[in-house]
Amino acid sequence: MLGTLAKSAGDDPYAVTVASSFEVRTAAVIGDPVWALRAAERGIAVDPHFSFASLGTYLRLARCWALAITGQGPTDAADEAERLIRTHLVSPARTCVSTWYALLGEMRIAAGSLDQAAAALDSAEEYLERYGQRSAEALIILVRAHLEHANGNDRGAVRVAEQARTVALRQGAHLFAQRADRFLARHGQPDIHAHGGPEILHSSSTAHS
Repeated sequence: MLGTLAKSAGDDPYAVTVASSFEVRTAAVIGDPVWALRAAERGIAVDPHFSFASLGTYLRLARCWALAITGQGPTDAADEAERLIRTHLVSPARTCVSTWYALLGEMRIAAGSLDQAAAALDSAEEYLERYGQRSAEALIILVRAHLEHANGNDRGAVRVAEQARTVALRQGAHLFAQRADRFLARHGQPDIHAHGGPEILHSSSTAHS
């Protein structure tokens, strides 16, 4: 579906930006940095001067996320992402702000900045509660599980991942439930109904191909 949307955009800069913004947001929550980076670069190339500030923000955030998750200057990428969020998403609050703070948490974990990761997740929860952006709720909790693991608290990581799975199933967010299953299968719950290999901060999913 997203491939069809991208093809139908042709060479029109705004249409390409719209199509790419859908792709990068999907790729990021799936956990596919290769797809996110490819789509972000395609969208940014047609609007290098950042004329489409709202949708262009998502493209640049996704590029930061993909670079950080793949170890390409994660600290600089996370710093730039935080600047973009504060400049373009919080005043007024835009859709997906809680999601991007969760993804910023992933970036900070990738950079080894665990206190900053915790702060990003606190911000994600704050915006979730304030504006009801609950589509990212299970993702936020799952990133907290990764943070617990990064802090060496494996028991706490399992407990939080189980919470993420419960929330995801209650909301019908099957993607996040499956990611939680994979995390639990890797970190001490092999009897859980896992769907695929071990969960990491990103995946090499090719479901979009």
